[in-house]
Amino acid sequence: MTEMKKARDGRLFIILSGIVVLVSLIAGLILYPQLPEQVPSHWNAAGEIDGYMGRLGGAFFLPAVMLGLLIMLTVIPKIDPKKRNYQSMGKVYSLVVFTIIVFMGAIYAGTIAAVYGHPMAVPRIAMPGIGLLLIILGNYMGKIKYNYTFGIRTPWTLASEEVWYKTHRVMGPLWVVGGLILLPVGFLPAGWTMPLIVGVSVLLSLGSMGYSFLVYRKIMKDS
Repeated sequence: MTEMKKARDGRLFIILSGIVVLVSLIAGLILYPQLPEQVPSHWNAAGEIDGYMGRLGGAFFLPAVMLGLLIMLTVIPKIDPKKRNYQSMGKVYSLVVFTIIVFMGAIYAGTIAAVYGHPMAVPRIAMPGIGLLLIILGNYMGKIKYNYTFGIRTPWTLASEEVWYKTHRVMGPLWVVGGLILLPVGFLPAGWTMPLIVGVSVLLSLGSMGYSFLVYRKIMKDS
């Protein structure tokens, strides 16, 4: 794949992300007059609404966060000291950005759905959404080039490009497995939700840190 095609693919996903943000903002403008004074904003581990925000926040908070996040994630590749590596990643980074923005847009849609009598919409979107994020990240993990802001960042991956690449290649499939485990969580009994999410998150975090440390120690020992 040529550098030009990589850049074009990357721009496409950023443009699509911008469209999702724009649609969310327009939806907020249209829905604002119709929303109640209190809009659901938080769900507990049992999937029950236990927090609310005002109408203005309900209509525009998530779209505003999406806009700010998209701007930040678009700027990062331009200011990262390893910005040339972002260019060689092609669509990988932009696809992850797009997935995150779509996920947040889906949460926003679920929040609005809760206003109209579907309180379980957000839990049933959020849990599979997190699983899907892990699957996409894991699938492309081995293609994430060495940088300072995106990927598995431990003291040892940041200290060595070799550790970086080995860690990402090994952990990628495990992140996919973790995502597959979380996909059905939104449809399981409430008591399963937090243990599975916490368990998968802790195992992936400890696995990433532990493996990168062991690889780094081996490299230092061999050298």
